[in-house]
Amino acid sequence: MPHDSSPTPPAPATRAEAAAARRMTPAAKSDVRSALERHDRRITWMDVLRGTSILLVILHHTTQIVAYRVDDVPEVFAFISAFFAPYRMPMLMFLSGLLVAGSLKRPAGEYIWGKVRRILWPIVVWTLVYAAAEMVADPSQVKYMPWELGFWNTYLWFMQFIFAYYIIALVIRWVPIWVVMVVPFAAAFVIPGDLELLQRFLYLMPFFFLGAFIEKYWNTYARLISARLAWVLIVIPVAVAVYSGLDDIWVRAAGDERGGGLWYEPWAAVPAMLGILILVRLAATIPEVRWLAPVRFVGRYSLIYYVSHYPVFAALGWIAMKVGITNAGVGLIVIFSVTVAISTVFALLGRRMPGSLLFELPRRMWPQRKA
Repeated sequence: MPHDSSPTPPAPATRAEAAAARRMTPAAKSDVRSALERHDRRITWMDVLRGTSILLVILHHTTQIVAYRVDDVPEVFAFISAFFAPYRMPMLMFLSGLLVAGSLKRPAGEYIWGKVRRILWPIVVWTLVYAAAEMVADPSQVKYMPWELGFWNTYLWFMQFIFAYYIIALVIRWVPIWVVMVVPFAAAFVIPGDLELLQRFLYLMPFFFLGAFIEKYWNTYARLISARLAWVLIVIPVAVAVYSGLDDIWVRAAGDERGGGLWYEPWAAVPAMLGILILVRLAATIPEVRWLAPVRFVGRYSLIYYVSHYPVFAALGWIAMKVGITNAGVGLIVIFSVTVAISTVFALLGRRMPGSLLFELPRRMWPQRKA
């Protein structure tokens, strides 16, 4: 045990004093940075952000299925969906990029296998689940076979993007991060609008690598945007979100039923990035309070919630139509609540074998040979 000649500070009298003492220690400033590098523990404020984003994704999709199966949802819910549009998926991408440097410290084979077993595998499993559900619900709507590209064009596009970004991060690990941010951002402006999925891929890619960039310079970032300054600057992400929500109202009022909002528009990336940087800095100061435990749980098992929620709420929307629910507000609350509840059951089952096979392959697929 190393000897420490420094005087021992007096013991804190209360829990509040103990927490304050931990915040004042020199190691506290680099705690997030070291945790990001080592991947050695949960970073609870990241779970809060991830969990909040996933719940907003489920709410958005619930709004869509209720409008499709039941009736037009109250305008406030359409506004909420557009309000959070600049941050919902981009925040998930940013948080994934924030962890990529820790993953890249592993050998390339181990790195790739980790992404295959935890990202590619659930993509395959839940694409098959989704396709089977579609076949049962309405066989006439089945247009593609597994060997066709259209078969894989599902709600799992987000995870397909994540997998591609992780592989790109490995292949071009020696390229400066700013290059991988600027090039796709510029390319998104020249991609034709009918190539919507490619444009979305290029739009979200800078958010992923922005996370990787901030991880590399976390201490500088935290110093430039202090928590106090972030509270002043919060007006920026709020203003961006309000504009997105209002734009949706204006577009619908003009007669376009598709609505508006800042949905993967290339010019919207910069204000969305600025807003995310401010929100993340504020989130890093969130204490580990008990009432946020459910949100942290969703964030910890965000992959399970994401892959399982879509088939669940789609089935619930179909059931709501069959039983004759006509009140969109009631349908939305019920479908959202039941979807989260069922996804939580999946999260509980997915922590152990054999339920975990729905969401990831075992770390070791075969027994280790004895010497």
